[in-house]
Amino acid sequence: MEHYNHKKKTKLKFLAASLLLLLSATTFAQDSIVIQGELKNNSRFAKVVVNKFGIGSFAIGAFSIENNKFTITVPTNIERGVYRLQYSQTENEYIDVIINGKEKKVAFSVDLLNEPEKRIPIFTQSQENQNWYDYQNQSQLQLQKIGALQQALTLYPNTIDKIVAQLQKATTQEQQNYYKQEITFLKNNTNTWAASMVKNKPVYFTNPRDDWRIQNRNKIDNYWNTIDTNNPQLINSPLYTEHILEYLKYYMNPEMHFEEEEMNAGFKKSVDTIMQKFSANEETKKFALQYLQLGFKELGNEKVLQYIDEKYQVLAAQCQDETDKAAFDKRMAGYAAMKEGAQAPNITFSNATSLYNIQSEQTLVVFWASWCPHCMEELPKVNAWAKENPNTKVIAISLDEDQTAYETAIKQYPNLYHNTDLKKWKGNAVNDYFIYGTPTFMLLDKDKKIVGKYTSFAEIEKTKNN
Repeated sequence: MEHYNHKKKTKLKFLAASLLLLLSATTFAQDSIVIQGELKNNSRFAKVVVNKFGIGSFAIGAFSIENNKFTITVPTNIERGVYRLQYSQTENEYIDVIINGKEKKVAFSVDLLNEPEKRIPIFTQSQENQNWYDYQNQSQLQLQKIGALQQALTLYPNTIDKIVAQLQKATTQEQQNYYKQEITFLKNNTNTWAASMVKNKPVYFTNPRDDWRIQNRNKIDNYWNTIDTNNPQLINSPLYTEHILEYLKYYMNPEMHFEEEEMNAGFKKSVDTIMQKFSANEETKKFALQYLQLGFKELGNEKVLQYIDEKYQVLAAQCQDETDKAAFDKRMAGYAAMKEGAQAPNITFSNATSLYNIQSEQTLVVFWASWCPHCMEELPKVNAWAKENPNTKVIAISLDEDQTAYETAIKQYPNLYHNTDLKKWKGNAVNDYFIYGTPTFMLLDKDKKIVGKYTSFAEIEKTKNN
């Protein structure tokens, strides 16, 4: 699927540019915070990219690794929070570092001979970061112990054996030890970023003998219970973005076998829950809305994006810059123009005929491209269906720019009426139909009025079968 082809946010570009000017090795030491890293046994990585969190995350600077070491100097007034130092741009390997403004130097080393999941940094300077990573390491070991006990409980065949009661008791004790460990850490690290990161990343233990679907449902039902969703400072950390993504993943799990309609209904319900949880503070509320809009744009899920835009229209209008406002206004215009029962825009084809000249009980307009993998999965189904349903004319509008690639691709689909202006996202039909992702299907009645707009052929088949 081709995701939304949106421009990067102007405000994020400006912020990134501003921070890039500030991230410098020439800042005077007395007015700076220094981050020094050593990647032991490094033979692959040449630079470290610094990422800041906000509405997602974005790079604000890149620094060379020389002799396995790098140095980053930042001003003391840099925004406090967690910054991601990404040393691999292809395998998503990174070190998260807390900049609290109190510690003027952060120094660490990490051994790249270890497996990625075992690359735990050792901080020689920065007590807060060392405390944070020590806790993460200890809690991970504790969770592995609990996981092993739960697995034994799950696999043991006879539930009435004495050993089952012993396993249950041991599991409960280790879970209590986990919580005690957390409480002790929070007590010893009061009013620190490390404490905020630990407190707001809780673990919810389920009954291992329950069906995995019930366990997942229980986790979702209790997900936000102890998370502080109204602290604007935490926007500058991975916490909120990771929590929102994790919460939405429930409906993305292919093993749950959600149908598209059911999945979208779940997404909408999740959006409302997230907005309610983040609503006690204006900054976190705006953050949640903008991040949800961005997320469903990138997923290419126009139905959920439309739900967000329309339901939270007043708030959306308040937190847009000029670029976002123009994109938002265009989407709203598109929702109105493409609603069910509206007259579909005419399309003039390369042979001078037009959509309105086509006589058919129904017309299916498919927006696709040869470079879109999901399109190439869907079009063979559409082509076979078109042969079996001659009362519906199927028009395939390609977003290709390459004439040869287009002509090669359409030979595989002889039952479709093909057309392209080779203008990709700037094509007339693409703009007239407010197309943001491929494939998109527009079903029209005999008078060329819109029956529905869909993102998968399965939705079309379901509509035709009803």
